[in-house]
Amino acid sequence: MKNLICINTYKSISLVKTFIWDYIIFVKANRDYDFVISLDGIDKETIEYCQQYHIPLIYSEENEGVGLSKNRVIEYFPNYDNYFFIEDDVELLNPKVFDIHVTLAQKLNIPHFSLFEADRIKKKMNVVTFENYHIIQAMYGSAQVNFFTKIGLEKVGGFHTEFAKYKRFGHTEHTYRFYHAGLSKYPFQIVEECIEGYFRWNNPKSRIIVNVESSENNLFVGEEELILNKLTFFPLQTLSKYHCINIKNVENSIDIRIDSNFKIYKKKFYFKSGLINTLKKIKRIILFQN
Repeated sequence: MKNLICINTYKSISLVKTFIWDYIIFVKANRDYDFVISLDGIDKETIEYCQQYHIPLIYSEENEGVGLSKNRVIEYFPNYDNYFFIEDDVELLNPKVFDIHVTLAQKLNIPHFSLFEADRIKKKMNVVTFENYHIIQAMYGSAQVNFFTKIGLEKVGGFHTEFAKYKRFGHTEHTYRFYHAGLSKYPFQIVEECIEGYFRWNNPKSRIIVNVESSENNLFVGEEELILNKLTFFPLQTLSKYHCINIKNVENSIDIRIDSNFKIYKKKFYFKSGLINTLKKIKRIILFQN
């Protein structure tokens, strides 16, 4: 069984340098997993870095949002059994998380899992217990880590091209298709034991700012309208032209150079983020005291 791990990124070379190497080290040691970066739009620094270290990369000529970024990967690599799509600020702590999701998907016939922070779970409906795991089922959630089976994607299709004009949104509508197609009892399936200890959620400020109206469910109104249409399938499509480099290196039998500085990048990232969080706390204390 072959599994593809994809990091989705947009003009975030500092995050790429900081977090991708733990994924690559895992993949190089595990023959069932391959790795690729999907860059939304052209970013010279990211492209040059991937060229320098022979990192597999897909990049598009236009910035069209993370949904279309995932579509390009699925279109170019159609023969994997399972796909993991991970945002570029998510740090891997325990790679056992991948086998856990693959195993649960097989044993419970679940075609799509989501994983993110607990406070982003909205309208929790049910919990399914299997062996030592609890799968939370909810109506709304996030998409910092997404898991899909190939069979599931073939039944619901790709991410909707409508969201390319906003350069964001669309993951909830796509997740709801599994629900509307009768492939899952509820839209979001989250393995509770994997919420903490397997990834670190960093959440830097979004690089794509779009002023749109939000619904009472905290969704972009246009996305919620599509969900209410109960779409069960949308054909996998890509829009802008895209390019691939080092694609032969997706197969981990071919060597990818390791950047020995990635631990330094981590230290810089956490010093900076830790300092910012400390300053925010001080500001809150001052405001409270005044």
